[in-house]
Amino acid sequence: MLVYVLNQHSKPLMPCKPQKARKLLESGKAKVVSRVPFTIKLLHGSSGHKQEITAGMDTGSETVGCAAIANGKVIYQSEVKIRTDVSKKMQRRAMYRCTRRGRKCRYRKPRFLNRSSARKAGRLAPSLLSKLQSHLREKAQIEKILPISHWKVETASFDIHKITNPDVSGSDYQKGKLKGYYNIRAFVLNRDNYKCLSGRKVEHSKKLHVHHIIFKSKGGTNTPDNLLTLCESCHSDLHAGKFELRAKKSKTKHATEMGIIKARLLKIWDFEETFGYETKFKREQVLNLAKSHSNDAIAICCGDNETVKQSKFIIHKRHVAKGDYQQTKGVRSEKIIPTGKLFGFKKHDFIQTDKGTGFIKGKRSTGYFSLETILGEVIHNSANIKKNAVRLKARTTTLTQIMEMAIHPAA
Repeated sequence: MLVYVLNQHSKPLMPCKPQKARKLLESGKAKVVSRVPFTIKLLHGSSGHKQEITAGMDTGSETVGCAAIANGKVIYQSEVKIRTDVSKKMQRRAMYRCTRRGRKCRYRKPRFLNRSSARKAGRLAPSLLSKLQSHLREKAQIEKILPISHWKVETASFDIHKITNPDVSGSDYQKGKLKGYYNIRAFVLNRDNYKCLSGRKVEHSKKLHVHHIIFKSKGGTNTPDNLLTLCESCHSDLHAGKFELRAKKSKTKHATEMGIIKARLLKIWDFEETFGYETKFKREQVLNLAKSHSNDAIAICCGDNETVKQSKFIIHKRHVAKGDYQQTKGVRSEKIIPTGKLFGFKKHDFIQTDKGTGFIKGKRSTGYFSLETILGEVIHNSANIKKNAVRLKARTTTLTQIMEMAIHPAA
């Protein structure tokens, strides 16, 4: 495992071997600034010589893979599990606020879409914004410890038409469902015979709306399969929660999310764009590596027919929320889970105990904690942290753990 080096002005230099880092530390010429990944900062001037480093990123809606190569060697390799719980947490928060108003305030008619920020042009849903920021956060963390010369990013361009209809080709792209209609709304209204399809036995209003079966904020798309004709009164009642529709899950949620993230990345980041078929060919035919996000990132870095020396270690990361919220027993109370220390430790602290080393998953007032790896594998369900427990790294919103990687050839 290489040691990452910063100069006296905290600018990244080329990484060095552990033996050299040990000599610098013992002679007082450097100090430790991070343990995972291990990074030192020089306390004296240096030549600042840098070599060409190419970094690659395999984008994703759940996992992001990154790698960096220099002189035919992999000098950085990571996989990041990004958050997918933002939408559910916002729903839970809305539920808490709704029930709290019911307990403590006079009744008023429910309101929705009454925030100017929700109607702002170019606004991203919080779930998508979190995923976009996760990509940019990993980019910033790599550039903090390595002098990256060039970025290559697989933007995962998807063909939505081909996903919904695998046999489409050639001129069939111009002969899809929407041919002959001015826009998607006109097509949906005509498809549904200009009738409200809520299924309710009530008096329907004459004005018709086109409703997203799966809301756009929850990953819904603008494809006709996700749109339904409703009258104005039923549309309002549906958003007010007075009845529910049986919705089908969108088949293109992942593709839609990646399309949005790709468009935003291209606006704010200057990089060389690559495509999935190129990555797959280099990974399987040239590098002979098994399928994984980090291995894809290595293939993205490499040029045509270029081979590199693999790293024995991989940095696993997981993005978590700042705090956890949970309703207590009883219908009239809610409580924030204490994020303060219990026996000197917080949830998600990385600690070393007699039962193993890992992240705190759960705490008990008796002093017996549950430990897990960054991948969610259970280490011990009842480790006594009151004896010989040492905190190696305090909790942050980015959990990090270095693990040895078993190199398997492509199947």
